[in-house]
Amino acid sequence: MEIQWVESLFFSTDKIANEMIIIHHTGSKNGQINSLQGTINWFRPERWRSTQQVSAHYIIPRAEGPIIQMVRDEHTAWHAGKSRWVINGVLRENINTRSIGIELQGDGQLYRYTNFQYKALIWLVKQKMEKFNIPLELIRGHEEITPRKPDPGPLFDWDRFKKGLTSATVPGSEVPADSDLVDEDGDGIIWLDETDDVNIPSGKDRTILETIKDFFAGLFR
Repeated sequence: MEIQWVESLFFSTDKIANEMIIIHHTGSKNGQINSLQGTINWFRPERWRSTQQVSAHYIIPRAEGPIIQMVRDEHTAWHAGKSRWVINGVLRENINTRSIGIELQGDGQLYRYTNFQYKALIWLVKQKMEKFNIPLELIRGHEEITPRKPDPGPLFDWDRFKKGLTSATVPGSEVPADSDLVDEDGDGIIWLDETDDVNIPSGKDRTILETIKDFFAGLFR
């Protein structure tokens, strides 16, 4: 498996912990599945927008190819909206600050997900479960933590997914640490075979104005 880094404009640094993993779908319009590039562009527009600020940590395409990472695990992606779930016996709200969000390209109300997507999702989620000590019962669909949402939808095969997570092995190599991801040409896009020593963008170089926009946007998420 490969992971390609494309930094989203929409994230914050108020992450409390990675206690859950939330599964989403990218959706469709007029029966046509939203494209992978369209989803990337939505999470990383050419210009900052003050409304509809959404993102996810990862996007898994329908066709075999790299998994797209758009927010660092230790940062908060804006994927869950107004959400709540019981974690370790305590009802928590704003699950964004306690979770990793994964988007599956597709619409689970209309289309089945691909074999590659199950393989990639199992590989990625198992790595995160082990890294952050996340139990199986805290891997949930967006529809569960935010009931007005429909994803990943009735055509997502939870039994297949969970059986894959509990199997002895998952094919593929280890997910690289964030510090191992480097950007060869400074364009914010990283392939695992790049070899230069430029660190991935962390968001720390944002302007004061952008930080203020983050604050006020967070009041309405």
